[in-house]
Amino acid sequence: MDPAIVDLATKVVAIMLPFVSKSAEEFATKAGDSAYEKAKALFATLKHKWSGDKEATEALAHFEQKPERYKEVFNDILQEKLSEDKDLAAAITRLLQEMGPTVKIFQKLEALEDSTAVEVDRMKSGSMNIDQDAKDINRTKLIDFGEIGS
Repeated sequence: MDPAIVDLATKVVAIMLPFVSKSAEEFATKAGDSAYEKAKALFATLKHKWSGDKEATEALAHFEQKPERYKEVFNDILQEKLSEDKDLAAAITRLLQEMGPTVKIFQKLEALEDSTAVEVDRMKSGSMNIDQDAKDINRTKLIDFGEIGS
């Protein structure tokens, strides 16, 4: 599989997973109204493009109902469809670019003192996923937001 297609599908799943997992209000509160609208447009694009494809439509419906259980199936079908349909891949790419940057942070921290683990002034657009495992942290900021996005 083309690495660019795999990367594109991975980004779509990363965005769609919290979108289908949370209520609209909760998603908008956490990600922002703009991100909510873009995720909604992404979901609608897939639903429309796949309307004549029973397998893809069912995978999307299953993913919407039980995202954790069906995310791999959704990802596999998405990769297949993106590699077959260059127009869909281009449309999805445009939607993702409009969403702004995506920041993923995983940190395993031990014995930190007087430090900042992540510092960002402001996130104007995009999304951020942070997974931290911290032990023996004293006078340490795990996250200090600055500015991200345009």
